[in-house]
This record gives sequence, structure tokens and C-alpha cells, in this order.
Amino acid sequence: MSIHAKPLSSSFGVEIIGLDPRNLDAEGKEAVKLLFDNHHFLLFRNAGVDEDQHLNIVKAIGPISGGDALMKDGKQFTYISNVHTDGRLPNGELFYHSDHMFLAKPLKGISLYSIEAPRQGGETRFFNAAAAYQGLPASLKERIKDLSARHVYDYSVNRGDKRPDAEHLSDNADTYIHPLVWHHPESGTPLLFLSRLFTTDIIGLDKKESDELLDQLLDYVDSRGDDYVHKWEAGDLIIWDNLHLQHARNDFPAGERRALRRVPIALAA
Repeated sequence: MSIHAKPLSSSFGVEIIGLDPRNLDAEGKEAVKLLFDNHHFLLFRNAGVDEDQHLNIVKAIGPISGGDALMKDGKQFTYISNVHTDGRLPNGELFYHSDHMFLAKPLKGISLYSIEAPRQGGETRFFNAAAAYQGLPASLKERIKDLSARHVYDYSVNRGDKRPDAEHLSDNADTYIHPLVWHHPESGTPLLFLSRLFTTDIIGLDKKESDELLDQLLDYVDSRGDDYVHKWEAGDLIIWDNLHLQHARNDFPAGERRALRRVPIALAA
């Protein structure tokens, strides 16, 4: 087997060439797992995977998450789509985040397969949360080393482009507190763990101090820019480490069709 891993950015991500994701044997699955662990982001162009093939390659990396509220009717995947009648998050911008930051165990990884791609807009952007932490000034690292933050998702009102209001949550909101410097549960790598989409406040600080520190950290993240921007084409299959990397979505024009099959990967029990 001759596999080529073509770098996509300076800090993470490779395009996999020479490995067919539709027909993985034991050796192929082992290669996928090793590449994922080393590079945190895998891209297969023109993958052409059906539902079972998509699930099969994801299972080489970890178990499918059964606790994803987006999945219904016993399915192990959902659609991020404005095409499917059961599609979720169909339109609009999404701020940077890691999925399930607001739960005790965020997702280990996510895989998306492009069924239809817009002609313009709708790109998925990524930044490296480990590199973001390493790039913090020493004084800011010292300030946040023992602090934790609250992350919230309110299923009734959350939008992709607005921070939730911790003081006005509905009864079905999920919320969890994680350290601002969170160590990856499997690799131990320190990560800057906060999001403009989900993080509401820093525990133990008054509102003014919490807001100021959050703004400072989030502005720092924004100032770094994107580490990688993926312009979707139909047939693209990507799998990424949801903790090591955060992702965001660009808006796209009304009338553009965008459909992705999403498979969530759980952390080990």
C-alpha cells in the first residue's frame, strides 16, 4: 500500500492520496488511525462513500457517539443541510467552537461528507487550539492556568453568530464547566478551550472582569486568523480532532444548496 499524506497547513492536516476510503481492510484502518493521531485532520477528495462506508472509516478512529442530540430514529449520522427535510443548521455563519463543549465529554472527533456544495461561501474554517495556547503571552498563560469557564447551549435560542446569555436560559439548556486550559483526554496536550459561540463566563470572576478576560482571549483567537479554510467540493470527506481543532462556518448566499453528512466520534469511555 502506497499512501501519500499531502500537508494542508503548517500546523495540522493532510490530504490522503492512495487510500480508498470505500474499501478499508485492517491495514488501511490502522493507517487512518495513525494519520489521524499524528495530523488531527484528514481529507479524502472524491471519496464517494455511502452511509455504511462513511461509518466504517470513522470507526477506525473511535466509536460513533450515541449521545448526540442531533441524531434521531436510531441513525448514526445526521445531515448539516438546507436540502434534506431533516437537515440541521441549514444556513448562516457559525462562530468558532468545538462540538459539545457544553457537555462533560465533548466529542473526540467529527467527520463530514459533502453531498452538495455551494458555488460560493459555506467554507469550514479551522484553528489549532493547541497552537493557540502555546502562542499566548506568558503573563496570560499564568493568569488563566487555574481558571475555568462555563459553556452553554440553549436549544431554544442558540444561534451560530451570537454568544448565549447565561442569565436568560430556557429549561432545556445544556451547560458545563471546563478549565480554560484543558488537557486533551487522550494525548494530554494543553488546549485553549473557549468559544465565542458557547462560552458565557469565567468562574470566580465578577461579570466585568469575566467579560474583559473573555474578550481579551477571544480577540486573541480572532487575531491569529484561520489555520486552514476548507472550500467544499461534492465528494469531499474530512475527519478532524474536535478538541485539538476548533471549526467555524462562513455564511453563504440564499438559494445555494449545501448538504453534508455528519458522523460524531465519541471519546473513549
